[in-house]
Amino acid sequence: MLSLIGMLGGFFLILFLAYWAARLLGRGYAASGAGRMVEVLDRMSLGQEKQLLVVKAAGKVLLLGVTAHHIERLEELDADALPEPPPVPQGGAFLAALKSALEQKKGKGSADEGNADTSEA
Repeated sequence: MLSLIGMLGGFFLILFLAYWAARLLGRGYAASGAGRMVEVLDRMSLGQEKQLLVVKAAGKVLLLGVTAHHIERLEELDADALPEPPPVPQGGAFLAALKSALEQKKGKGSADEGNADTSEA
């Protein structure tokens, strides 16, 4: 029994250390990619290592084609014609999606419990 508890404790310790390391590395990565003069407004993947970027730099909005070996300016866009970006929920899009999934699961769980109660009676 003690070995089982020790294994579970070790498992949770490894999970915590992995979480902590990911947060630490993520913070460093985000800080290194942040720029004051350049902002990526939108990104669309076209395939493996190919994407379109809408970038704001030096007061201009540019459409860029990006591959693994080349970046090409495709068009200069009118900044006034671009739609406003949708507001990102506090905590990020992942957190919002996770909360939505948990709420849906909770709703299904309570419906299943209600069915279980009626079948027992």
